[in-house]
Amino acid sequence: MLFSTVIFGWIGILIFLLILFNFKKMAKNNEYALMHLMQAIMYAMWLPLPLVLYQLLDSDILFVGSVFGSVYLILLVAGMALQTGHLAFISKHNEDKKISDSQANYMMATLSHPYEGFVNVFKCLWAIFLGLSFWQKGEGIMAMIMFLFGLFIIYYLIIILDASLVKRVTLFKKIKPNTVLVNLETFLFFLTLIIYITFIFGS
Repeated sequence: MLFSTVIFGWIGILIFLLILFNFKKMAKNNEYALMHLMQAIMYAMWLPLPLVLYQLLDSDILFVGSVFGSVYLILLVAGMALQTGHLAFISKHNEDKKISDSQANYMMATLSHPYEGFVNVFKCLWAIFLGLSFWQKGEGIMAMIMFLFGLFIIYYLIIILDASLVKRVTLFKKIKPNTVLVNLETFLFFLTLIIYITFIFGS
């Protein structure tokens, strides 16, 4: 299981890099559906990680964290697949503009914010439980890295609350969703975990 998880993990990293380096070209060609499909496949490649890390760290604390991690990845795969379908339909079957831009944006907003922010809260909870498990094993560096990723829960909760409240809080208005930040944080989180399990496999 560890070998296949390492392989799938690096395939996911490769897909992320393919999206990153081809983003401008795909955006120019309006291939947003393809980008979201690639992201759905990318997250699917990482689905074994919560279970494998739970087995590797052999920590009762991480059982709950693994549930959060698994739910996070499953919801992201589902969300990206739904966004792919929506974007593909709009691109191919809306030449007559029967679906207005406002209707299309409404549907996309339903599938993204605050959905993705809410899902990312699960990732942060998973990171916190990973930090506790690494700390329990005496792996201080990995524990601190995971705790740092866990701190992003504050950012995601603010985004969720700001998107949900009718009467917006002034402080929340200043903190806006940042796609670059979210994608970078997600990439570094999974890269760290995949490097860790690759090191364990190699040793």
